[in-house]
Amino acid sequence: MVKTFCWSLMAAALTMISCRNEEVPYYKMSGPTMGTKYNITAQYADPTGLQTSIDPILADFNLSMSAYIDTSTLSYFNQADSVFCFDPTKDKYFEPIFNKSKEVYIKSGGAFNPAIAPLVNYYGFGYKEKKKLKDLDTILVKELLKLVVFDSILLNKTSNGQICITKTNKKMMLDFNSLSPGYAVDVLTSYFQQKNIKNFLIDVGGEIRSLGVNQSAKEWVIGINKPREGAKETEIELPLMISNKSLATSGNYRNAYESKGQKFAHIINPITGMSQPSDILSATVIADDCISADAYATAFMVLGLEKSLKLVEQLPGIDACFIYDNEGDGIFEFKISVGFSKYYLHNEQNK
Repeated sequence: MVKTFCWSLMAAALTMISCRNEEVPYYKMSGPTMGTKYNITAQYADPTGLQTSIDPILADFNLSMSAYIDTSTLSYFNQADSVFCFDPTKDKYFEPIFNKSKEVYIKSGGAFNPAIAPLVNYYGFGYKEKKKLKDLDTILVKELLKLVVFDSILLNKTSNGQICITKTNKKMMLDFNSLSPGYAVDVLTSYFQQKNIKNFLIDVGGEIRSLGVNQSAKEWVIGINKPREGAKETEIELPLMISNKSLATSGNYRNAYESKGQKFAHIINPITGMSQPSDILSATVIADDCISADAYATAFMVLGLEKSLKLVEQLPGIDACFIYDNEGDGIFEFKISVGFSKYYLHNEQNK
């Protein structure tokens, strides 16, 4: 279920600068974060000062969520025997991510489950040791499934103001990579709005938030990549025009491998424990906040096409596009939620 490789969406911004935007130019900035990178385009008078502020925010975020950093809140919990407590004034990110995970876990019927980490490691998609599985041990998978019990992992506030996370088995671990990049986008969005930046596009590992207009005073153009193995990041299947919304896409065609004739995908089903490609090639979700878009994109990949189509219509403020190829002939087919078509690029061109 967990996205251990954040594949990139192509955020295409037009290059001409309109008259009304000439006074304050647009700047692009990028840098490493969370095992991937961020790319930001923003209209702001002091880009150097802005990036100087962005990097510490993302560094603090890593100290909460990173499984690469042994001293992060997440790593401390994963290494704990039964409980880990921390000061929420020093880590303000863990609690909202945990609570959102519980929300999506419930609404998706368990399809979204951050407790999947033991299985992610087993299939070789873990953070510190990436390896191909040689032989699938179904008995071991069943044993590992006993650890994938998100209901038994609890977060509570103590009387002295600390937050404690508890688990019933030492081997239980969490992996929030399926929504933490989206929340990082939300955190940066909030900071930009505090700075009164009205026109920007934020991309953290392919999870995106846009506000206002691009350099041509039009809505930001964001492209969904072609969902096929070997496709370049510049190969766009569907261009969208989005402003004041967040977008995330999940797919298992980029981060998968084949072993002894069997294909294993990085999005693992927490119900069955199986690592198998979904009947959806990619799921793109548009929402008000990026953490929701990120989490539901992963949940939909686990649920499959028919269940996802039913669920998305029950989620207010969530729209989705599912790309699939049931015939296996390389010709992509699409299913979309009721409100998704309003983001099509051709709608603007036909005005």
